[in-house]
Order: sequence, then structure tokens, then C-alpha cells
Amino acid sequence: MDAADVEDVELVSPGPIDHSVLTQQRQHRSNDIWEGEDPGALECRGRPEEMAKRDPMVDDRVIDIIKLLGLEGLYRTPSREIDHGLISALVERWRPETHTFHLPHGEMTITLQDVEVILGIPIDGEVLVGPTLLDWRQECTDLLGFTIPLSNTTVLTGQRILIKRLLEHIALPLSPNAQEVEVHQYARCYILALLGDTIFMEKSGDRVHLMFLKFLRNLRNPPQYSWGSACLAWLYRELCRASHKDSRQIGGAMLLVQYWAWARFPHLCPKIVLPPEGANGPPQPDYPLSMKWVWVSCTKNRPSYVFLVHYRERLVRMQSDEVMWQPYESELSHLPAFCVAGKDMWRAVVPLVCFYIVEKHQPDRVLRQFGLMQDIPADVDTNERLHGIDLRGKVDRNWRVVHAVHIHRWGNRYQLVCHAPALIGDIPRDHRYFRWYRRITRKYIDRKSALFDYLIEKQLEMLQRFPVGSPEHNDILVALMALNEIERIRANND
Repeated sequence: MDAADVEDVELVSPGPIDHSVLTQQRQHRSNDIWEGEDPGALECRGRPEEMAKRDPMVDDRVIDIIKLLGLEGLYRTPSREIDHGLISALVERWRPETHTFHLPHGEMTITLQDVEVILGIPIDGEVLVGPTLLDWRQECTDLLGFTIPLSNTTVLTGQRILIKRLLEHIALPLSPNAQEVEVHQYARCYILALLGDTIFMEKSGDRVHLMFLKFLRNLRNPPQYSWGSACLAWLYRELCRASHKDSRQIGGAMLLVQYWAWARFPHLCPKIVLPPEGANGPPQPDYPLSMKWVWVSCTKNRPSYVFLVHYRERLVRMQSDEVMWQPYESELSHLPAFCVAGKDMWRAVVPLVCFYIVEKHQPDRVLRQFGLMQDIPADVDTNERLHGIDLRGKVDRNWRVVHAVHIHRWGNRYQLVCHAPALIGDIPRDHRYFRWYRRITRKYIDRKSALFDYLIEKQLEMLQRFPVGSPEHNDILVALMALNEIERIRANND
């Protein structure tokens, strides 16, 4: 490579060219990675050891309560190891300014549709909000059935309780003659642990917030709550914080992110090893779509950083035919009703509320995920002030009052569904959306994958300069085919 070529490579911009959308680039982890200060893979909080070792809940009295709350899909969602490299590579492309992943072929995101279809939890209903200043020790006594002494500051820290303590209380089977109050206390312990293990996972990895007990108080005839929107609000907040250059951990529904990626980018999903026919015994009850990946081969022993680099390369060189914009179309008719109950609000442009958290749901930026034509989206204000709100020093706030405007907007969700013409075929690469997107996006994360992609682009440009069949054209074509074959072999070996 001569000096002119080297200078050309150095001038490759990772983006954005136009900074009007990605206004927080200096604080984003992709900025440090490009400058050679790679923080490596994030620590993705997995399930507590005690929850992983616990046998599935089989008591019909508890399962009936789980169904009544609309959490049957979550109860039936299979757990598995988290691919830290994959999650980290996606976080590097997550943008807190838009609540979307910025990928080579446009923006994509995890929507209310993905939450409902993959996890099977309700997205329609009342938001999870209210006060957080309560006597939590008394709440544990009344609602969970055990007392935490004032002298014990380990089990209960602030408003967060050890999941291990919840599981200890239900270590033994529930008595066949248990009274209703005992059944309800037993069920609350299990459900609270389940919530903390799956959709409201904290970076500590071993605690869950007691504020969710409010929505487990009435177990006879509970209101319909939007557990799905709260899950997504919590996840968006975790993704936004993890995208900051100083972050080293991430919590939230990591399984949802992983299953979403496997659905949208099948080439990133490890090999599925199906069991012999009939090995599963009798027919199983209705499961959410997450069951589809239960037979994916284990990725537990993968070195996170090695595969992070691999995923960065795969994402930057991803071809348009490797993106599944609508992966659920052939699945929806076979899924249980609780996976599609909220379909009329999947495209609602609304705030997602979970107590102190408010995050914006922007399906209007990813309309191709719904089979619709994508044009340049309207500006979105994800509001840095809202992003900065947490519970520190604010436990006396009534979040229903603080976030009244956002809760009101959520109440109008069916009137806030976005619309667009149906998409037929692909959007042309010279469409105004792509001309705009190429200017405002962060195209590259690291210099290594940028250089490789740049060289391929240059080869493709040179290919157009020579007549088909000429020696030069053939040589370039052979080189490109060899690179494609190397990638195919690497992908199969992964």
C-alpha cells in the first residue's frame, strides 16, 4: 500500500458526518473504541446461582396466580447463558439519542412487539408506577411472610432484597392444606424472584426491588398491568447507560436482547441441535417464541473479547439479505394468544414508564420491522434530563405525580400508533432515507473492521471500472469471492 492509499485510509470517517442526531458521541463507548481505548466486553448480569439451580415451579396454585397476572409467558421462557460478546457488540451500536441500534442497513430496535412475542408478557394495561417510600420490612412481613430484623442490613439494602432470601422462604413445597394468605405469600416470593431474574435484573445480579410488590398485592382479581412496557423501559435505561464510555456492566432483560438478535440476524445465532424425535415426551403447553431457541448450542465457554471482535466484524459487513426485518410473520398464527394480544399497539409512539424511569418507544424509526416503508423519521427528544433520573435521594417521590404527563400520553396509546405505506421489496440504496442515514449514523466502531470494510468497498468500486470478462475484472471478482468464502467458513466454525 503506497503513501496515498495510507492517507486515504486514515481519512475514513466512522461517522457521523452530520452531528444533528447523534449529539452524545463524545460520551459514547464507540468513541473510545475508535481512539484505541477499547473497554472490552461488558459484564452482562446473568441469573443468580440459586435461581439457576432451582427446580421449575410445579404447584398449580402458584401457576394459576402467575397466569392471572399475565406472566405465564415469562414463567415458561427458557433460561440460558448470555453471550457477553454479542450483547456488548450491540450496545456499541445502541444510541441513547434515538433508542435504536445504528446498523449498516438502517436503524433497528427492540419494540413492544418483540417483548410480547418473545417473552409473552402483556404490553397493554396500566403502567407500573407509584410511591417508593414505604416501610419495606413491614411489607415483607405482610406480603412475603417473613420478617427481616432491623439489625440485618444484608438481606435488605434500601428497597432491594436478596433474591436468595426469597428462594429460601419457598425452598420447601407449599403445604396441600395451606391457607390462601400462605399461598399468596409463597407465590409473591416466587414471582418477585422471577421478575428480578428475568426482566428487572439489576447490575448487582442478586437483588430485586421491592417496589414491584405493589402490583402483586391483589392476587384474587389483579388489574391488567403493562409488564411488557415496564420491562422495555428498564431495558432501554440499561442499554443507554451501558453505551456510555465509562460503563462496565449491564442489567435488564438480557435474554430478550439475545433472542431478538438471533431472530433478526439468524447468521449470528449459534447452531441449533434438535433432540431426537419424541425425546420431549407428551405435548408441551403453550410457550412464547423464546422456546424456539432452547436447542441452540451452548456458548458458555466462549472468550468474550475474542467473540466481541468477531461480532463487530460480522455487524459491519452484514449484508441486506442477512437481516430479517419481519422474523415473526410465519410464527404469529402458531403462538398462544398472550403473545399477540397487544398487536394493535405494537407501533404506538409512546413513553414507557416504570416508576422513576421514562423512556421513549420509537417504532416510527424502524417501520421496516412492521413491513412498512421507512422515510426520514421526525426528530426525537429522548430527553437527557429524564435519562438522569434515578432513585438516589428521591425515595419520597410519588412517580405517578412526577410523570403524570407521560402517563397521560400512555393512556392515549391507541391514538398514537404510527402509519406508513406497505413496503414492497427493499428500499433503494439511493432513496432519500439512506442518503440521510449515511450522514447521521456511526458507521464504524473499531478501526480494524473499518479498514477491512473500506478495502472491500474499494474493490467493489474498482470492479465497476473494468469490463466484465476482462483480466482485471476477473482478478477482483476472484479476490472478493475468496473473502466471502473465508467469512462463510469462519461463520460455520463459530
